[in-house]
Amino acid sequence: MALKKWHKGMTLLEVLIAMTLMVVVSGIAYAALNGLINAKIHTDEVADNYRLQVLFSRQLSKDIHAIIPRTVKNEFGKQVPAILGSYSNISFSRNGQSNPFLKKRSDLQRIRWFIQDNKIYRESIDYLDVGSLPKWQKRTYLDNIDELSFTYIASTGIESRNWPINNGVTIGLRFIRVFVKFKDKTRLQFNLRVGF
Repeated sequence: MALKKWHKGMTLLEVLIAMTLMVVVSGIAYAALNGLINAKIHTDEVADNYRLQVLFSRQLSKDIHAIIPRTVKNEFGKQVPAILGSYSNISFSRNGQSNPFLKKRSDLQRIRWFIQDNKIYRESIDYLDVGSLPKWQKRTYLDNIDELSFTYIASTGIESRNWPINNGVTIGLRFIRVFVKFKDKTRLQFNLRVGF
């Protein structure tokens, strides 16, 4: 009986080539998976920002379309116009507050939109003529804001950064142009028609 002197198997060179190929394939797979994970994270951030922008624009649009021409009294008893606006904030009276449980209360609200500490806030109070201790409900809608501005366009076409226009003549408000600039230079701009 003759014994064969060689064994079937891989040589050291073949093992090194196989390991090198495995490392290269693993590196490519890792880079591809890492790229997919980063793309998903970025897509989720963009989707979340878009969702917040849509929520903001819907709520502001709903509020402005529900404006009513009713003056109110502030905590000092002084009459305040139904719409009081400046360059970066606006307050107004609105109707349409939901009352699903049919409680005996008004469906009118006083609303404020403003920017503070690079965030856009909405405050609301469930009655118009506030007493000495008004309890405003405050909610943040957007953050990382560089600028919030309101432009008031009168029924005559006059544009103003303040409302009411102090010219001694009562004129109607046609619509409000809202401009938002984010820290990342993204911009939103829309015109909202006033409800009355």
